[in-house]
Amino acid sequence: MSLFTTPCDGAELKRRIARMLQAVFADPDRIPEFFTDDYEQVTDGEHSDRARFDAHVRHVAGAVRSIAVTVLDAVRQGDAIADRHVVEVTHADGRQAAIEVYLFGILRDGRLAQVNEVTRVLSGTEALRELARAVG
Repeated sequence: MSLFTTPCDGAELKRRIARMLQAVFADPDRIPEFFTDDYEQVTDGEHSDRARFDAHVRHVAGAVRSIAVTVLDAVRQGDAIADRHVVEVTHADGRQAAIEVYLFGILRDGRLAQVNEVTRVLSGTEALRELARAVG
């Protein structure tokens, strides 16, 4: 069962989004649990289909030593969902970065079908912003 099929309050929604993001980066094979087969995403103006998104998650999961997600704000109205979260990564070489993400999504059958994101580097070099769209 998807994390988004049952109603919840704002605090629980933040926990569910964080769990989802942690789960897919820890195990990219879990992507189908949370994202539709025809999923589409636009990050900082760059379009990705489900295959490119899958490649992105697998690339990031393999390129970093650790990843932590903190959801700061989250709201849901019907099938529309929005959040603001911070992704903190430690690369294999020890470099660290934090990226703030503003996410606006559409759910279908409890899974994300569409997402539009805007990212902003909080710490680390600006070049690390590319991690938000990298596919390897």
